[in-house]
Amino acid sequence: MATFVLTGISIWGASESAQLGLRQSLGASFEVAVDWSDENPYLVREPVNGPENDGGKQATNFLMYSTKQLNPEQVKEIRQMEGVKYCDASVENLAAFEQLSLFAGKIPIDEDFRKLTKVLGVWGTEENELFASGTLSLVEGRHLTQEDTGKAVICLDLAEKSGVGVGDYLTTQSTKGKEIKVQIVGLFAPAKVEGVEEMVTSYDKIQNRIFTDLDTAVKIEDSPAIKGFSVIHVTVEDPQDMERIVSEVQKLSSIDWDAFTVTVDNEAYEKAAQPLKALGSLIVTLLTVIVIVSVIILALILTLWTKTRIHEIGVFLSVGMKKSDIIGQFLVEVMMIAVLAFGLSFFTSSAIAGQIGNQLLEQSRQNGAENQQQGAVASDPGGSAVVGGNDSLINSDTSIEEIQVSVGLVNLAELYLIGFAVIIAAVGVSSVTVMRLKPREILSKMS
Repeated sequence: MATFVLTGISIWGASESAQLGLRQSLGASFEVAVDWSDENPYLVREPVNGPENDGGKQATNFLMYSTKQLNPEQVKEIRQMEGVKYCDASVENLAAFEQLSLFAGKIPIDEDFRKLTKVLGVWGTEENELFASGTLSLVEGRHLTQEDTGKAVICLDLAEKSGVGVGDYLTTQSTKGKEIKVQIVGLFAPAKVEGVEEMVTSYDKIQNRIFTDLDTAVKIEDSPAIKGFSVIHVTVEDPQDMERIVSEVQKLSSIDWDAFTVTVDNEAYEKAAQPLKALGSLIVTLLTVIVIVSVIILALILTLWTKTRIHEIGVFLSVGMKKSDIIGQFLVEVMMIAVLAFGLSFFTSSAIAGQIGNQLLEQSRQNGAENQQQGAVASDPGGSAVVGGNDSLINSDTSIEEIQVSVGLVNLAELYLIGFAVIIAAVGVSSVTVMRLKPREILSKMS
């Protein structure tokens, strides 16, 4: 019984440690973004002329934007909150750069869009979701910061193809035809690029992505449509603090909540942690059952053992020994045996804890996978306002193949505490049948 209890304690401890490590490494995120619904009183729809359709008529499209946008000061407020790991803000636009030779996409687009690529005006690249997740990594130069103006970070592949590098200038034009120059200060490399079979436009390809500072993004648009950020992306250190941090953000008076919404994304963490949570619940249940069964079995054994010593009990009582002293003696005797048994269980548990723990984890993972298949629904993991058409590129390999189970001295100490509590309960229960008798009744039973 000690081996089972110690094994359960060790596996439960390993599961808790794995969950903590997972929370710290993966985190969870939420976004404060412009509310694009009709409930936003600051939403503006402006008609713009589009290309001619098949009938020769010019199509009418709409440019939609909010006159209430997010600013760097609000990003700083959120960034300084306790429990925030990464914080970045961004706004998207399209622009053409004379010096760049873009990579072709798989989706055919109009001639007017073939020279355009997606420009992300950001608060900084180091904490941007794509860089923080490892999807992109800086390989040359430096990151963009909130103090930058007229700076850009582009893909190494695009730079090599276009014959430009760190320190060179790129030229683009605003929507009103004003020339804008930006200096390349850094080059990034993607962990992976879109596959050959993936349907993506040229301006959505990760190799064509341009990161700039907010000031440059505002100058390129040169209209009320972009005067600030459209989304703030926040990654928290521990998903358990998510509710608290979101609540603090929603209390910020600097943000007009008629114009913005908060979207929480815990999906990646919940999916990865589900087997560990199931394992933890299973171990707690097993430990509870083991302790209850141990008390019952030990109480039955000690009851039989006490009845065989009824003569000894009668002698003790006849010489004036208190019942509590007799129970104490029995307790000491059982604990002396338990100390040896608990010590030996350290070695037996060490031999089997790891194997049993990983078998239970695998079973929990399989059960979770079956439940997901039965109730699967198509869903967007979020973040499209930041990463555009490249959500599939974000690193999301968070599965836990095994847990490291080790039986330590702390686990052994916990076993002794639980074991002694079980023994005290069992000795107390087993002693009731005899100790409730009076000395004369015990002596009569002896005769």
